[in-house]
Amino acid sequence: MAAYGNMDKGLPGELVGLEVTHQIDSRLAKGAVPFGGLCFGTGDGEQVTAKGEGALLGIAARTALDTPDYKDGDAVNVCRTGKIFGTAGEALSADAEVSVNASTGNIVAKTSAAAGAKRTVTITIANTSATGKVVTVVIGDKVAQVTTATGTVAAADVAAALKTAIDALDIPFVASVASAVVTLTAKEKGAAANDIAVTGDTTDSTQTVTVANGTSGADVVLNPGWFARSTAENANDLVIVDLG
Repeated sequence: MAAYGNMDKGLPGELVGLEVTHQIDSRLAKGAVPFGGLCFGTGDGEQVTAKGEGALLGIAARTALDTPDYKDGDAVNVCRTGKIFGTAGEALSADAEVSVNASTGNIVAKTSAAAGAKRTVTITIANTSATGKVVTVVIGDKVAQVTTATGTVAAADVAAALKTAIDALDIPFVASVASAVVTLTAKEKGAAANDIAVTGDTTDSTQTVTVANGTSGADVVLNPGWFARSTAENANDLVIVDLG
């Protein structure tokens, strides 16, 4: 524990009081993990992420030797018990129990636990197209296009080709196809995917492209029994979190 020094300075990830109640584990970062940010275990617990993949382990602590924040592959100091400066996701009251939004990686005011959900969107192709027509689907700022040709005019064939085009995009969805319906499923649970616009159209006058929302994305919320020991007035304020 000596490497932590006198750390009551009010910086993200600083330990409070440097007590024997602090348990510090070392894990490898999978992606960036900010000081004072949440740590979730993946696989056998040897890796940590800043959002909810696996079990909630604690909050990323810093030592006097650490450079700003942890990068992918760095050894992360995970504080699992004791008090530590964390980053609030919203206004928090002192000495109140808090919840963890695993989808956003934020500490939030106490609310009911929630399993969360992945957003789904369906893209339905109907009727047969003429050749040389262009089917376009826009997902956020990414565009997938299919030009109809012999063998790719029937609705099911266009849907299959569209799924292949979508697979080539760097998007937070996974595409699947059944008959003439392409289904987009968010890669992660969370409400953030609900803000991504999905549209579709075709230059053919007979074939149609219909986009419909299915399941709405919802955040995962956990209640680890943590308490705020200081007040946060706004999101991104520092707050002393008592991990028990």
